Formats: sequence, C-alpha cells, structure tokens
Amino acid sequence: MSALAAFRRRVRLALADSDLHDNLRSATALTLAKRENLLAEYPDLEEQRDAIAAARAMSAGEREALLTRAAARLEEAGFRVHHAEDAAAARAIALNILEKAGAKLVVKGKSMISEEIDLNEALGEAEIEVVETDLGEFIVQRLGQRPSHITAPALHLNRRQIGRLFADQLDAPPTEDPAELTALAREYLRERFLGADAGITGGNFVVAETGSLVLIENEGNIGLSTSLPPLHIAITGIEKVLPRLEDLGPVFRLLPPSTTGQRAGSYLSVINGPAPEGDGPTERHLIFLDNGRRALAASPEADILACLRCGSCLNVCPCFRHGGGHAYGGIYPGPMGILLAPYLGAPAGGAPPAGGGSAHTIDVSLSDVCSLCGACGEICPARIPLPDLIRAARGAKERSGGQGRRRIWRRFSAACAKPARFRRLGVLLRLALRVLPAPLLRAFTPGWSRERALPTPPPRSFRRELVRRHPERVR
Repeated sequence: MSALAAFRRRVRLALADSDLHDNLRSATALTLAKRENLLAEYPDLEEQRDAIAAARAMSAGEREALLTRAAARLEEAGFRVHHAEDAAAARAIALNILEKAGAKLVVKGKSMISEEIDLNEALGEAEIEVVETDLGEFIVQRLGQRPSHITAPALHLNRRQIGRLFADQLDAPPTEDPAELTALAREYLRERFLGADAGITGGNFVVAETGSLVLIENEGNIGLSTSLPPLHIAITGIEKVLPRLEDLGPVFRLLPPSTTGQRAGSYLSVINGPAPEGDGPTERHLIFLDNGRRALAASPEADILACLRCGSCLNVCPCFRHGGGHAYGGIYPGPMGILLAPYLGAPAGGAPPAGGGSAHTIDVSLSDVCSLCGACGEICPARIPLPDLIRAARGAKERSGGQGRRRIWRRFSAACAKPARFRRLGVLLRLALRVLPAPLLRAFTPGWSRERALPTPPPRSFRRELVRRHPERVR
C-alpha cells in the first residue's frame, strides 16, 4: 500500500472522531492566536527571520565543515562524540554506553529524534526501563502512542481523556483539573528522576564556536534529566549545528512564540561538558545522527534542513488541523514531515536516492497531503519555502510514476495548451456533469469523489462569464 493510500485510510478514522477534531482545532487555534498577538509587538520580526535564515542556510560542504569543527570543540569541552550513519547505529551506540554503565533506569527529556530511531523500543528489549518525563510524552507513552505533534505530543487529547488515563494507570482519584493532573505526573516522575542511572535528551542546537549543547524547554524535565543522573546521552541530527553563539539570539526571540505562543522558554540549558564530581553527570555523550540527512542535503528538498522544529507549520496547516499527526503515519507530520519522511526512514519513507535526486516517489511521498494554501511558508520563522518545496516534491513524485502516469499528464498538458481545445473540453465536462448519472461519474473519478461531492455544473464557463461582465479584460 502506498503512503498516500495508507494516509487516506487513517485520515477517514480521524475525521470520524469528533473529540479528536475538536481537540486539534482548539489547541492549534489557541497557539496561533497567542503567537499572532505576541509577534505583533515585534517591530523587527522580518529582520529576525532574515537572521535565522542566514544562520541556517548553508551548502552540504559548509555543513560538513561546521560539523567537524563542532565535534572537535565538543571533545575539547569533555563530551564524548559519536557519529551514527543510521537509526540502527544510533541505537547500538546508545545501548553500548548504557550497558557499560550498568544503567537499568533511564529518564528521557522530550526528543523527536529518539522517536525517529525507535530508541524506547530498543531499550525495552534490552530490559532497560525508560520513562518519558515531558508531560505530553509521559501521557502518550502510557497510551502506547507516538507523539501527534512535534512540540505538543498530546495535542490530540483533552483533559477529560487524560484524567481517565491517570485514574486508570496512576491509581489516582478522578480529576479533569490540569493543575491536579500535572501534580500527579510530577509526583510519579520525581522518584524516577532521583533514582535514574542515566538521562537521555535530544538537542535543539549545537554551537560549533564554543562546543555547547543547547536545550530549550518549559517544564524543567530536561534540566533534571541532564543534571541529576550520573550519565547523560544527547542525540541530535547533523543539521542542528550553528556556527556562533550569537546566532542563538534571533532563534531565542522567535522560537518560543512560534512553538507555544510564549515570549520566552521557561528554561534554557547551555551545556559545556561534564559536571564537576558530585554536581551532576560526570560523563556526557553526544551522538550526531545522519539517517538520510546527507542524502537530503544533496536533494532538491535540502532547504528543509534549516527547520527549527517549532511546529508552527503544523499549527497553521489545514490538513494537519483536520487529520492530526497520527494520520501521517510517520514520526514528523505536517508540511515539514511531508518533506522529511522519505529521507529519514519514517514508516512512510523509502531509501534515499543516489546522485542528488528526490526521494519523493509514487509509493512513499505524501506531497499530495497539502492544499498549497501557502500558510506554512508565511509562518515559518526560518523562511523555509515550504509550499515551493512541496510543489517540487509533488512533481518528482509524479515523474516517478512510470510511463502510464506520464502519458496521462502529457495528454492533460496537450488539452490545456491551446485555448480553443481547453474551452471545448470544458463544454464536454459541464455537459457530462449535467446528463450522466452520479454513480457513473464517481466511477470515472474515484480519487476525487471518494472524499468529495462532485461539483454542480455552472451555467456557463468562467471565460463566458468574464466576457459578459468585463469584456474589456478578455483578449
């Protein structure tokens, strides 16, 4: 089954779930409103976006040189740096470190890259207990689910659903009060923090200039995961390196508003190596993960590597807001996920292409799951041209479909190339909509009519209506 066919099956279930639909719309609308109100106070918003785009834009060669520099500075600072070609290699490195340390209990800060490599499953098979400590991740872990949003893992759930979950699994009195639910999770997690043998996190950024690991959060769980256990492992993509410490300034100004509608994140950690004896982890490891990113850097979709993982493109996307993150079937949903999935080994993905081509093929691409409304490009703080990239990915997908699919598009192109031919085709289609029975029309247009009603035929073409109203505008 192709990725698109699987998406259609999942999204039908999502659209039939009224609770899910309400949860998605209310949560994303609230975040967007808070973001808009806050950024209205920023007179230099566009200059900050330009600065982020400039810091994140680099060629594949520049990124490799920066990665080499960052690894050297991190080693100088006391990190033990590892390089993983793919998800299996990253899992093996993390497991080897934990087994050498004799770790049996691991606390994890929120990390989408650990989801990408299926780390929790691998640790469970090795009989190492893993506890997600971000509140949203904690909730979805107990449900046996993946995060439905890259910054708000439990966005698809409401407080009534979470209250029932906590009552069932934490032996707690039923409550729907967010403060009480948070307190229940805090009480459960505090013991795990104090007893953990290791902490695992992702990494928002790595600064090459200083050899620093940078982590931004709101709950404090990442700070506890990186400071209480004697061992800390961070996993991050090779694209997360920034050249200079000053490059963080514009990012810190726009990332919190874009992510949660806040002026600033509650906690910022800039880690420059192991802690002194008795004051935190005496051993820190950082795993740089490729997992298709180098192939992506050589592809037509390379600009997506500048992504800050703020999640704003998900919040504004009409497809995400109706279907939710789980409908996409991979780790990264929404516009950014559409572009990343074929490269990063997500369930919808395939093998990266050789020679700098696009990985978006007829079997793996979800580039059709886009209305091309352009909202994601307008909202992106890093100025990534998401609509253009998705449109190009859609073209690559169609070109991969073989001669039969190409023949269809060539005929369509030929029909639209000459005005007279196009008008005759329009006349025939309007006539067909009027006289042919609906079941027969649906049989001819299964892709369209499966989720849509066939349009009512207009009494006249757009061109004739334009001639009638504004003849001077028609040549």
